[in-house]
Amino acid sequence: MKSDIKKEDIQHITVRICESLKKKWETKVMHGQYVRSIDRQLSSEEDTFLWLSRGDVKGGTESEIVAAQDEALQTKYHAICDKNIRTETDSKCRLCKQLDETVEHVVSECPILAREQYIKRHDRICAQPHFNIRQENWVKSLI
Repeated sequence: MKSDIKKEDIQHITVRICESLKKKWETKVMHGQYVRSIDRQLSSEEDTFLWLSRGDVKGGTESEIVAAQDEALQTKYHAICDKNIRTETDSKCRLCKQLDETVEHVVSECPILAREQYIKRHDRICAQPHFNIRQENWVKSLI
């Protein structure tokens, strides 16, 4: 019985620590953007961070992905808005020169990248499910 109480206490403390860390993350102006946006998404928080729990991503890659999700990558727009950096005077995208160069713009809005790069990214992402479906159908045809 004593060990059951200790396990419950440890679980309770762990949950409280995780909640506290999440609240600290949410209150950060720059690095809390992504975690605040999760509440507006349709996917569950557990599914959103599943890739992190698997541990198959290198540390540097993980930090870049998290920075991109938080929109904390160094873009021209970010450089203008950050009072400590101020290295840029123009926030327009260096490719299309039409809209502000934000992470969102580079990832999904830039008309220059849309012509070729977004299509290539789409095709690479779709290749694996397509391969899996073909493999499954090939195995079924053998049976």
